[in-house]
Amino acid sequence: MPRLERIHGLAIPAPRFTRWALVYFLKFVALPGLLLLLLADVALYFVFRHWLDACYGVLCFFQ
Repeated sequence: MPRLERIHGLAIPAPRFTRWALVYFLKFVALPGLLLLLLADVALYFVFRHWLDACYGVLCFFQ
């Protein structure tokens, strides 16, 4: 049974996490964060690989 809160004498349901909250979280928090991390990873790859001539990442150790 959902918990009801009283505001100005009216019984309203308590706040809850909805599907729209998940959509907005993914769209405005998760995706931009992942994009920034992806761009940083690509930039670091090119810096290490071409400017420093060093190995970057786990997969290059197996080459």
